[in-house]
Amino acid sequence: MPLLLLIVMFVIQAGVWMHATHVAQAAATRAANAAAAYQRSAADGQSAGSETLAAIGHSVLKNPSVSATRTATEVHVEVTGTAATVVPGVHWTVRAVVVRPVERFVPDVAAGTGGSP
Repeated sequence: MPLLLLIVMFVIQAGVWMHATHVAQAAATRAANAAAAYQRSAADGQSAGSETLAAIGHSVLKNPSVSATRTATEVHVEVTGTAATVVPGVHWTVRAVVVRPVERFVPDVAAGTGGSP
């Protein structure tokens, strides 16, 4: 009976870990979208990711961390944390990474020259 109870607890722990992974992925996606927007910054993305975690992940993702970097061509966001514990002593790490191209304005030089599109 104790072995069966332990197995059930590990199944529940796996479910909590998968839910925490989905929360981290949602926060990373929202952060990347915010940071990749035209004339936005990595700080905007980091803020959006933190707000998302506060809204939907505060109970399932413990000690979350949002890291966002933006170059001229792409945004890289990483969300890490630990899934909530069901089985005592078990601490499963959660990590989600999203890389997006940066939105940028490219002028249509052909339109100003009189040439055909």
